[in-house]
Amino acid sequence: MSDTTNVRPAGATVVTRMEHPCRLVVVFACIGLVSLAGCRESGRARKPPKPRPARTSAKNKPAKSPAAETGEGTEVVRSREYVDEVELPGASVIGFESTVLVAKQAGFVKTIGRQGDQEVDIGVNVTAGNVLAELHIPELEAELTEKLAESHRAVTDVAQAEATVEIAKAMATQVRQNLVEKQALRALREVELQRIARLVKMGAAGLDTQDEARFRHKAAVAAVQGTEAEAVTAQATIRKAQADVTRAEADAGVAAAVVKRLETLNAYRFIMAPFNGVVVARHVDRGAFVRPAGGRGEGSPLFEVARIDRVRIVAHVPPSQIGSVRTGKAARFGKIGGLPGRVASGTLTRSAQVLDQSSRKMRVEMHLDNPPGENGRRLSLGLFGTLTVERRRWDAADGLKVVSTKAVGTDQNGARFVVTVRGDKDLRVPVEVVFDDADQVGFVGDVRPGDIVRTDNLDKY
Repeated sequence: MSDTTNVRPAGATVVTRMEHPCRLVVVFACIGLVSLAGCRESGRARKPPKPRPARTSAKNKPAKSPAAETGEGTEVVRSREYVDEVELPGASVIGFESTVLVAKQAGFVKTIGRQGDQEVDIGVNVTAGNVLAELHIPELEAELTEKLAESHRAVTDVAQAEATVEIAKAMATQVRQNLVEKQALRALREVELQRIARLVKMGAAGLDTQDEARFRHKAAVAAVQGTEAEAVTAQATIRKAQADVTRAEADAGVAAAVVKRLETLNAYRFIMAPFNGVVVARHVDRGAFVRPAGGRGEGSPLFEVARIDRVRIVAHVPPSQIGSVRTGKAARFGKIGGLPGRVASGTLTRSAQVLDQSSRKMRVEMHLDNPPGENGRRLSLGLFGTLTVERRRWDAADGLKVVSTKAVGTDQNGARFVVTVRGDKDLRVPVEVVFDDADQVGFVGDVRPGDIVRTDNLDKY
């Protein structure tokens, strides 16, 4: 490359022609300029311009790492809302109430009940008190008829005994009247005897007349004594009749109790729904013989009825989680087989408080109302899913402290800690780890959001 330069006095215009491999550049410049655009007086090659960085939207702009803000080997403690939960897979749906109906008395199925225009069968909604089936027990019906007759006879005996009491009372009244009469006759004979005795003393009457008067007086006294004895007998007769009434009433009560017992047993002929629910199983048809409950073997099941308007979500907690799963905590039932996306929320209602001997797990329950969903379906009994129970929640006012995993150390005893930088001092602080997802660690401890913690060389602490 050859350069030709013409120098003019100050204030003049300089025209420079350069034989450049690329092109001819004409530059107008003032005297005293050090370099020309695109070329340097030294003749060194032109540097390419630096590329401009691409713009990044605020939404997708990557956040600066805490280490970048605080320097290498440290980061800033952050705070976030967090819900600590435990998942209990294998949770199942069972009816809030469920029972198998068994006959109390042995017999034959006479009829199957009806609900509206359909026969009672699986899937039929029933109301408490609806008759599901009627049994035929002929010997029980005959015994009831016999005991009813005996009860009627016992009632008649009571009436008869009461009439006997009235008769005894009437006889006692008659005896009392006789006694009054006999007592008056005795008084008369006594006066007569005294009168005749005075006449005999005066010589106006003979001794024979006095003896006759004395005998009549003795007869009157004996009659009074006899009537008094009859009065005592009448009173005894009354008491006996009253006792007969009491016994007859007791016999009537026994007979009535027997009748009532047989009526109760006969009422067991009707198998009725114990509560509002749905028939989930039917095991008998007309004419089938059913065995009673409480015998040598189990009773014959007739129907199974379950309540589905309210259900229990049953799960089992392993021993390691027992201390953190408590009743009253928020819970939800999800990941339900056959119902993708369906979630039922509530609170943990019941806890068995003891471990099952076979599984060594503790049973817990969440009770839920079970109305039909948007598609008209309820939670079907027997569905399986996952019961998620909240153990602890950190809200915005009391957020969980979060750092990267490299900012949390473990000592030789397995205790977790962080090292905070406070002024020119490093302070080891024990923490309780809530979660560790291999990228971040959430913990609680004597550390505040905004504190600076060490991320390297934690072993020396």
